[in-house]
Parts: sequence; structure tokens; C-alpha cells
Amino acid sequence: MIVITTSRKPSQRTRSFVNDLARVISGRVLTRGKTPLREILNDYPKIILVEEYKGNPGKIKFYDNIKGKLLILSVSVKLQREVCNKEIENIGCKINMEFFGETIKYKSLFYDFFEDFGILDRNSSFRMSFEGNPLKNDNKRDILFYIQFYKDNEKVGPLIIVKSLKILNTNENINKDG
Repeated sequence: MIVITTSRKPSQRTRSFVNDLARVISGRVLTRGKTPLREILNDYPKIILVEEYKGNPGKIKFYDNIKGKLLILSVSVKLQREVCNKEIENIGCKINMEFFGETIKYKSLFYDFFEDFGILDRNSSFRMSFEGNPLKNDNKRDILFYIQFYKDNEKVGPLIIVKSLKILNTNENINKDG
């Protein structure tokens, strides 16, 4: 099961985003409290950590302690209630990942992270869609790509707007408390 947690003392919006994300990818929300990150990483070799910027989700960190990788996304988000005005849960616990346009170059990064959880299924009605920025030449050129969640063909959110992506390959960086 995918474990999703937050930085310490998250805002209500960040908690809502983490709950939305857990619902669509069949994850488990871990209330961190004062627990050091390295202690969580000892118990769960792969986690998703959502950090804040000015009270909003600002970074999503994908920790892979097994392979010594840390994937950092700088993001803006829209919650499920802002996308489809309801809470939709992935009861089947499976999700299909799709990559379009320039996002295909990130396919192996995300497959490497999610494959160990056994949630990937090409036939799932839930889709995690990685979509390029159609407005790249417009005023939205600071957006790298979007991660949109669908059930069948309906957008169910949350919408993750990725502004930058960094990959760190050192265990030294992963074991720091964040």
C-alpha cells in the first residue's frame, strides 16, 4: 500500500489534498505528528510526502529508499471538490497510468515508483493521466505538465499542476529529515 504523509502541522487544504490523492491511488494517509522522516522511511521504504508553500501543497516528494531515489515535484493543485464537486474513491485499488505528448519521457520514473505497490492495471476504470502543457507558448509556460485523474472519461481530481521536477540519486539526501 502506498503511504502518503505531510510535512509537520499541515494546513486544512494540504490535508484535503492528501486525502483526495489517497482516495484515487488507494493510498494510506499517515499522520506524521512529530515523527522524524527517517523513522517513517525505516518502516516504509517508499512514501509520498506533501510539503506546503504558503498554506497550500507546494511540493510532492516521492521517496524510494530501496533504489536511493528522490523525485521532487514543485506543484499547484486543485482538490477533488474543485474539479468534480464530489469525493470519488478508487474501490478497486487499481489505476492505469497514461502518458501523452512530452510527458512520455517521465514514464519510467513514475512506473519505477508505483510498480512495487501492485496497483497498476491497464484495464482499470481509474486513470492517472500525465498530460503535456498545451499552453506552453502562452502565458502558462512555467507549467511542465499536468497529472489529472479520471474515472472512465470523467475528471475526478485532484489535478496536479507540475511546475518543475528534480531527481536526486543519493541516499544522503533521502535520509535527511524533511
